[in-house]
Amino acid sequence: MSEHVHCERTEHAHVVTIDRPDKLNALNTEIEDALYAEFERLAEEDATVVVIRTEGDAFIAGADLKEIRGMSTREFVEYQKNARETHDYIATHPAVVIAAVDGLAYGGGFEIALAADMIVAGTDATFAVPEVKLGLVPGGGATQRLPRLVGKNRAKELLTTGNPIDADEARMLGLANRVVPTEEVDEAARELAAEIDTNAPLAVKEAKRLVNEGTEAALDTGLSYEQEVTFTLYQTADAAEGIDAFAEKRDPEFTGE
Repeated sequence: MSEHVHCERTEHAHVVTIDRPDKLNALNTEIEDALYAEFERLAEEDATVVVIRTEGDAFIAGADLKEIRGMSTREFVEYQKNARETHDYIATHPAVVIAAVDGLAYGGGFEIALAADMIVAGTDATFAVPEVKLGLVPGGGATQRLPRLVGKNRAKELLTTGNPIDADEARMLGLANRVVPTEEVDEAARELAAEIDTNAPLAVKEAKRLVNEGTEAALDTGLSYEQEVTFTLYQTADAAEGIDAFAEKRDPEFTGE
Protein backbone atom coordinates (compact mmCIF):
# COMPACT_ATOMS: atom_id res chain seq x y z
CA MET A 1 0.00 0.00 0.00
CA SER A 2 1.08 3.60 -0.63
CA GLU A 3 0.09 6.75 1.17
CA HIS A 4 0.02 8.47 -2.22
CA VAL A 5 -2.24 6.06 -4.14
CA HIS A 6 -5.69 4.94 -3.07
CA CYS A 7 -8.87 3.61 -4.63
CA GLU A 8 -12.57 4.01 -3.94
CA ARG A 9 -15.54 2.15 -5.37
CA THR A 10 -18.31 4.41 -6.65
CA GLU A 11 -21.62 3.38 -8.16
CA HIS A 12 -20.27 3.14 -11.70
CA ALA A 13 -16.47 3.01 -11.45
CA HIS A 14 -13.41 2.30 -9.39
CA VAL A 15 -11.61 5.62 -8.88
CA VAL A 16 -7.83 5.47 -8.44
CA THR A 17 -6.34 8.66 -7.01
CA ILE A 18 -2.70 9.75 -6.96
CA ASP A 19 -2.39 12.04 -3.97
CA ARG A 20 0.94 13.85 -3.91
CA PRO A 21 -0.06 17.44 -4.63
CA ASP A 22 2.93 19.04 -2.92
CA LYS A 23 5.12 17.42 -5.62
CA LEU A 24 2.58 18.01 -8.42
CA ASN A 25 1.92 14.25 -8.26
CA ALA A 26 5.35 13.53 -9.75
CA LEU A 27 5.89 9.83 -10.41
CA ASN A 28 8.44 7.80 -8.50
CA THR A 29 9.01 4.08 -8.05
CA GLU A 30 6.69 3.90 -5.06
CA ILE A 31 3.79 5.42 -6.99
CA GLU A 32 4.40 3.32 -10.11
CA ASP A 33 4.48 0.15 -8.00
CA ALA A 34 1.35 1.18 -6.11
CA LEU A 35 -0.49 1.88 -9.38
CA TYR A 36 0.45 -1.53 -10.74
CA ALA A 37 -0.70 -3.23 -7.55
CA GLU A 38 -3.99 -1.32 -7.54
CA PHE A 39 -4.75 -2.19 -11.15
CA GLU A 40 -3.80 -5.81 -10.52
CA ARG A 41 -6.30 -5.92 -7.66
CA LEU A 42 -8.97 -4.31 -9.86
CA ALA A 43 -8.43 -7.00 -12.51
CA GLU A 44 -9.01 -9.63 -9.83
CA GLU A 45 -12.20 -7.80 -8.83
CA ASP A 46 -13.33 -7.82 -12.48
CA ALA A 47 -13.71 -4.04 -12.64
CA THR A 48 -15.42 -2.71 -15.77
CA VAL A 49 -14.47 0.98 -15.62
CA VAL A 50 -11.57 2.69 -13.82
CA VAL A 51 -11.01 6.43 -13.48
CA ILE A 52 -7.49 7.74 -12.79
CA ARG A 53 -7.46 11.14 -11.13
CA THR A 54 -5.12 13.20 -8.98
CA GLU A 55 -5.28 15.72 -6.17
CA GLY A 56 -4.07 19.29 -6.39
CA ASP A 57 -3.48 21.68 -9.28
CA ALA A 58 -1.70 19.28 -11.64
CA PHE A 59 -2.52 15.89 -13.11
CA ILE A 60 1.05 14.54 -13.08
CA ALA A 61 3.97 16.87 -13.74
CA GLY A 62 6.27 14.05 -14.86
CA ALA A 63 8.90 11.94 -13.16
CA ASP A 64 10.38 12.85 -9.81
CA LEU A 65 13.81 14.03 -10.96
CA LYS A 66 15.14 13.92 -7.41
CA GLU A 67 14.84 10.14 -7.55
CA ILE A 68 16.45 9.88 -10.99
CA ARG A 69 19.32 12.25 -10.36
CA GLY A 70 22.48 10.37 -9.48
CA MET A 71 21.15 6.92 -10.41
CA SER A 72 23.62 4.46 -11.86
CA THR A 73 22.89 3.24 -15.38
CA ARG A 74 21.73 -0.10 -13.95
CA GLU A 75 19.37 1.68 -11.53
CA PHE A 76 18.01 3.91 -14.29
CA VAL A 77 17.37 0.91 -16.54
CA GLU A 78 15.39 -0.78 -13.78
CA TYR A 79 13.51 2.44 -13.05
CA GLN A 80 12.46 2.81 -16.69
CA LYS A 81 11.52 -0.85 -17.09
CA ASN A 82 9.41 -0.62 -13.96
CA ALA A 83 7.55 2.45 -15.24
CA ARG A 84 6.96 0.87 -18.63
CA GLU A 85 5.56 -2.27 -17.00
CA THR A 86 3.02 -0.19 -15.10
CA HIS A 87 1.98 1.87 -18.13
CA ASP A 88 1.70 -1.22 -20.32
CA TYR A 89 -0.45 -2.88 -17.70
CA ILE A 90 -2.82 0.08 -17.59
CA ALA A 91 -3.03 0.10 -21.41
CA THR A 92 -3.88 -3.60 -21.62
CA HIS A 93 -6.02 -3.77 -18.48
CA PRO A 94 -9.38 -5.55 -18.98
CA ALA A 95 -11.29 -2.52 -17.69
CA VAL A 96 -11.89 0.66 -19.64
CA VAL A 97 -9.57 3.29 -18.12
CA ILE A 98 -10.46 6.99 -18.13
CA ALA A 99 -7.87 9.63 -17.24
CA ALA A 100 -9.32 12.76 -15.61
CA VAL A 101 -6.69 15.36 -16.50
CA ASP A 102 -6.50 18.86 -15.07
CA GLY A 103 -3.39 21.01 -15.05
CA LEU A 104 -0.03 19.65 -16.18
CA ALA A 105 0.25 16.22 -17.80
CA TYR A 106 3.96 16.21 -18.61
CA GLY A 107 6.40 13.40 -19.33
CA GLY A 108 5.35 10.33 -17.41
CA GLY A 109 2.05 12.03 -16.59
CA PHE A 110 1.26 12.35 -20.29
CA GLU A 111 2.30 8.72 -20.70
CA ILE A 112 -0.17 7.63 -18.00
CA ALA A 113 -2.90 9.52 -19.87
CA LEU A 114 -1.80 7.93 -23.17
CA ALA A 115 -2.02 4.49 -21.57
CA ALA A 116 -5.64 5.17 -20.59
CA ASP A 117 -8.42 4.43 -23.06
CA MET A 118 -10.01 7.86 -22.84
CA ILE A 119 -9.07 11.31 -21.58
CA VAL A 120 -11.42 13.85 -20.03
CA ALA A 121 -9.48 17.11 -19.87
CA GLY A 122 -10.06 20.34 -18.03
CA THR A 123 -9.74 23.61 -19.92
CA ASP A 124 -6.50 24.27 -18.02
CA ALA A 125 -4.92 20.93 -19.01
CA THR A 126 -1.61 21.00 -20.86
CA PHE A 127 0.19 18.01 -22.33
CA ALA A 128 3.89 17.69 -23.12
CA VAL A 129 6.73 15.24 -23.55
CA PRO A 130 9.69 17.48 -22.63
CA GLU A 131 12.32 14.77 -22.17
CA VAL A 132 14.51 16.10 -25.02
CA LYS A 133 15.09 19.18 -22.86
CA LEU A 134 16.79 16.83 -20.38
CA GLY A 135 18.83 15.02 -23.01
CA LEU A 136 16.46 12.03 -22.97
CA VAL A 137 13.48 10.58 -24.80
CA PRO A 138 10.33 9.25 -23.14
CA GLY A 139 10.76 5.76 -21.72
CA GLY A 140 7.19 4.99 -20.66
CA GLY A 141 5.48 4.61 -24.00
CA ALA A 142 5.04 8.08 -25.55
CA THR A 143 7.23 7.53 -28.63
CA GLN A 144 5.01 4.60 -29.59
CA ARG A 145 1.53 5.47 -28.31
CA LEU A 146 1.54 9.12 -29.34
CA PRO A 147 2.10 8.59 -33.11
CA ARG A 148 -0.57 5.89 -33.11
CA LEU A 149 -3.03 8.51 -31.88
CA VAL A 150 -1.98 11.72 -33.61
CA GLY A 151 0.11 10.56 -36.59
CA LYS A 152 3.84 10.33 -37.09
CA ASN A 153 4.63 13.91 -38.09
CA ARG A 154 2.69 15.61 -35.30
CA ALA A 155 4.14 13.16 -32.78
CA LYS A 156 7.66 13.85 -34.01
CA GLU A 157 7.09 17.59 -33.54
CA LEU A 158 5.86 17.14 -29.97
CA LEU A 159 8.67 14.73 -29.12
CA THR A 160 11.50 16.78 -30.65
CA THR A 161 10.41 20.24 -29.48
CA GLY A 162 9.09 19.25 -26.06
CA ASN A 163 6.50 22.00 -26.47
CA PRO A 164 3.16 21.72 -24.67
CA ILE A 165 -0.30 21.65 -26.22
CA ASP A 166 -3.47 22.83 -24.52
CA ALA A 167 -6.72 20.96 -24.00
CA ASP A 168 -8.39 22.28 -27.15
CA GLU A 169 -5.49 21.16 -29.34
CA ALA A 170 -5.47 17.80 -27.55
CA ARG A 171 -9.13 17.37 -28.47
CA MET A 172 -8.48 18.47 -32.06
CA LEU A 173 -5.70 15.87 -32.33
CA GLY A 174 -7.95 13.14 -30.96
CA LEU A 175 -6.11 12.84 -27.64
CA ALA A 176 -8.85 14.25 -25.41
CA ASN A 177 -12.32 12.75 -25.71
CA ARG A 178 -13.98 15.57 -23.82
CA VAL A 179 -12.91 19.03 -22.63
CA VAL A 180 -14.83 20.57 -19.76
CA PRO A 181 -14.32 23.41 -17.28
CA THR A 182 -11.56 22.49 -14.88
CA GLU A 183 -13.82 22.29 -11.85
CA GLU A 184 -16.01 19.75 -13.70
CA VAL A 185 -13.29 17.27 -14.73
CA ASP A 186 -13.95 14.72 -11.98
CA GLU A 187 -17.69 14.85 -12.48
CA ALA A 188 -17.39 14.58 -16.27
CA ALA A 189 -15.04 11.58 -16.00
CA ARG A 190 -17.47 9.85 -13.65
CA GLU A 191 -20.39 10.64 -15.96
CA LEU A 192 -18.52 9.07 -18.87
CA ALA A 193 -17.78 6.06 -16.65
CA ALA A 194 -21.50 5.78 -15.85
CA GLU A 195 -22.40 5.85 -19.55
CA ILE A 196 -20.05 2.93 -20.12
CA ASP A 197 -21.00 1.04 -16.96
CA THR A 198 -24.69 0.86 -17.90
CA ASN A 199 -23.77 -1.40 -20.81
CA ALA A 200 -23.03 -5.12 -20.75
CA PRO A 201 -19.63 -5.55 -19.02
CA LEU A 202 -18.47 -8.46 -21.17
CA ALA A 203 -19.23 -6.51 -24.34
CA VAL A 204 -17.50 -3.38 -23.01
CA LYS A 205 -14.31 -5.28 -22.22
CA GLU A 206 -14.32 -7.08 -25.56
CA ALA A 207 -14.84 -3.80 -27.43
CA LYS A 208 -11.68 -2.42 -25.79
CA ARG A 209 -9.72 -5.59 -26.49
CA LEU A 210 -10.81 -5.71 -30.14
CA VAL A 211 -9.67 -2.14 -30.77
CA ASN A 212 -6.35 -2.67 -28.98
CA GLU A 213 -5.52 -5.95 -30.68
CA GLY A 214 -7.34 -5.55 -33.98
CA THR A 215 -5.75 -2.24 -34.96
CA GLU A 216 -2.32 -3.82 -34.60
CA ALA A 217 -3.30 -6.59 -37.04
CA ALA A 218 -4.20 -6.67 -40.73
CA LEU A 219 -7.75 -5.49 -41.45
CA ASP A 220 -8.98 -8.95 -42.46
CA THR A 221 -7.56 -10.41 -39.26
CA GLY A 222 -9.17 -7.70 -37.15
CA LEU A 223 -12.53 -8.24 -38.84
CA SER A 224 -12.27 -11.97 -38.15
CA TYR A 225 -11.53 -11.25 -34.47
CA GLU A 226 -14.61 -9.05 -34.39
CA GLN A 227 -16.91 -11.73 -35.77
CA GLU A 228 -15.55 -14.41 -33.46
CA VAL A 229 -16.19 -12.20 -30.44
CA THR A 230 -19.68 -11.30 -31.67
CA PHE A 231 -20.53 -14.99 -32.08
CA THR A 232 -19.28 -15.71 -28.56
CA LEU A 233 -21.13 -12.81 -26.97
CA TYR A 234 -24.38 -13.82 -28.68
CA GLN A 235 -24.36 -16.94 -26.53
CA THR A 236 -24.20 -14.99 -23.25
CA ALA A 237 -27.05 -14.26 -20.86
CA ASP A 238 -26.36 -10.55 -21.17
CA ALA A 239 -26.92 -10.60 -24.93
CA ALA A 240 -30.23 -12.37 -24.48
CA GLU A 241 -31.20 -9.86 -21.78
CA GLY A 242 -30.18 -6.90 -23.94
CA ILE A 243 -32.19 -8.10 -26.92
CA ASP A 244 -35.22 -8.93 -24.76
CA ALA A 245 -35.07 -5.58 -22.98
CA PHE A 246 -34.95 -3.71 -26.27
CA ALA A 247 -37.92 -5.64 -27.63
CA GLU A 248 -39.85 -5.11 -24.40
CA LYS A 249 -38.95 -1.38 -24.24
CA ARG A 250 -37.32 -1.58 -20.80
CA ASP A 251 -33.87 -1.05 -19.33
CA PRO A 252 -31.69 -4.18 -19.40
CA GLU A 253 -30.35 -5.74 -16.21
CA PHE A 254 -26.91 -7.03 -17.10
CA THR A 255 -25.10 -9.51 -14.86
CA GLY A 256 -21.80 -9.96 -16.68
CA GLU A 257 -22.67 -13.50 -17.68
